[in-house]
Amino acid sequence: MHKPFNPSDIKTLSEVELEFLCEDIRENIIVNCAKNGGHLASSLGATDLIVAIHYFFNLPKDKVIFDVGHQSYAHKILSGRTLEKLRKKDGVSGFQNRDESIFDPYEAGHSSTSISSAMGMALARDIHGEDYHVIAVIGDSSFSNGVAFEALNNLGTFGHKVIVIINDNGRSIGKAVGSTNNYFERFRLSKGYLKLRSGYRKIMKKYAFTRWFYYFSSAVKNFIKRRFVRKNLFSNMGLYFISNIDGHDLHSLERAFGYAVNAPTSVIIHVTTSKGKGYPYAETDEAGHWHGVEPFDINTGKPLVKAEPNTIGWSCVYANLLKEKMATDPKMVLINPATMIGSKIDDLLSLYPDRVYDVGISEEHGAVFAAGLANNNIHPYYSIYSTFLQRSYDEVLHDIVRMDLPVTLLVDRVGVPEEDGETHAGIYDVAFLMSMPNIAIAMGKDQMEAEALFDFSEIYNHPLAIRYPRGKTTKMPQAIVKPVALGQWKVEQKGEEVALISYGPIVNDLLNRYPEYTIINAMFLRPIDEKVLRSILVYPYIVIYDIYGTREGFASFVLNALNDMNYEGKVKIKALPNTFIAHANQKEQLSACKCTLEDLDEVFRELK
Repeated sequence: MHKPFNPSDIKTLSEVELEFLCEDIRENIIVNCAKNGGHLASSLGATDLIVAIHYFFNLPKDKVIFDVGHQSYAHKILSGRTLEKLRKKDGVSGFQNRDESIFDPYEAGHSSTSISSAMGMALARDIHGEDYHVIAVIGDSSFSNGVAFEALNNLGTFGHKVIVIINDNGRSIGKAVGSTNNYFERFRLSKGYLKLRSGYRKIMKKYAFTRWFYYFSSAVKNFIKRRFVRKNLFSNMGLYFISNIDGHDLHSLERAFGYAVNAPTSVIIHVTTSKGKGYPYAETDEAGHWHGVEPFDINTGKPLVKAEPNTIGWSCVYANLLKEKMATDPKMVLINPATMIGSKIDDLLSLYPDRVYDVGISEEHGAVFAAGLANNNIHPYYSIYSTFLQRSYDEVLHDIVRMDLPVTLLVDRVGVPEEDGETHAGIYDVAFLMSMPNIAIAMGKDQMEAEALFDFSEIYNHPLAIRYPRGKTTKMPQAIVKPVALGQWKVEQKGEEVALISYGPIVNDLLNRYPEYTIINAMFLRPIDEKVLRSILVYPYIVIYDIYGTREGFASFVLNALNDMNYEGKVKIKALPNTFIAHANQKEQLSACKCTLEDLDEVFRELK
């Protein structure tokens, strides 16, 4: 167990001691991610940069905002927190969290917001007549999002100083994409040169009589670069630009920070780092499998949780369906915003590079891109996590739904957010999609229903959202899939007195737990199957159970329909509250929301 770090101690350390501190922090991150899971590679790559920030700046008076925040584990350690219960109940969050520490002035789990929020904080600082620095640390792939570009467009004429550090590791979750990444690629040096430079630095800094020459030559090189290198995107915007700083060289980072604090305008510092530095499996990972990890064995890199026999991940179910369709339909197009590995569709990118598009962290663009395809007689599939679908609300409403275009949204990772916590909940999409005309919403309880819904999507010429959770389902043998109709519900079993309405994989648990009740599988959340709903109006009690969305979504939609039908019995709703759910495991989160099966038992006891 690592002893909590005293934040004030860092100011007393020598450069050599700081390098040892970086190594110790990386070991701390590896050990605790191996035990708890977490965002490993990004935090390892940013460790030296974060140590330099804490050493040079006066935190927490100076404010540092980490874009997304999944690379901030070293920051948590240096601010006196422990990673022992990282992302677990009562432990630290995987992102910055204002309730955890005064060292966290802002918090975000979605990318590309750091520059905008830093500008707001800088303006507030100057209005209050205060004196401190505001630093935004943003990854090169987060920089490709439109929000970051909007902020950058304003920053050039913004009279309130912000320091922006671009942490450029050439990768986001997987390989970075887009012309912005190519722009940064011009600033990067060859791997051979970087290796040579790293070796040169170690040798020259090893001895006192060579160290002075290393610092002198670095200063001359940086002066020439600043004086003679041609202008670029940032300097043309009126921003002071410091490029290609080695993010693992503490001395170079300190010099760059010194230039930045003395600059008369806002500053962009371009820092190059190696994602996964310090752990070989993560360092050599080009695909992005070590970006976010489950608990693993440090020596072998193998996951500690063994795969359950005869199960398949929900993401794999839909990935396999996509693969089958792409093999048979040459006009099939798939779009995804930088979560291809999480959704298990990364192999499709190499198989069908002309029909599979990873648009990077550009959810809004992905939705409008899909709309453009659908408007020209192509039926696209947009694979996207529920939490990121929120970012393209307007584009789904205005560009897809308003024109009633045949776009299928494959909404991954619905339900409680588990270890990622408040910023990544997949529980709000039903409520906001319900507010839109034209769009149908569906969710299957098992692999067979998933296949039926996918088959339905192929012939449905209107907007459709198919939802599925993060977990696993039972593998089912190959069989003839029964077609489903728009709005179809299933009466899975019949009982007396109580009709229980639910949807998704939890229906399987309900069937095992409540053999005495009528159980309705609302495979389509919208439109409602009015025929089935009218058939249960004779029951004295109707219970609506939803662990995949808030009360304002499906439950309220069904309640309103029952009211319109003049239902005279009693309705009980057990659904997720409209709140932000703190990080914990699924059972703990459902318990905190009073939405476990045990809580549902209590509802039935009250009815009796």
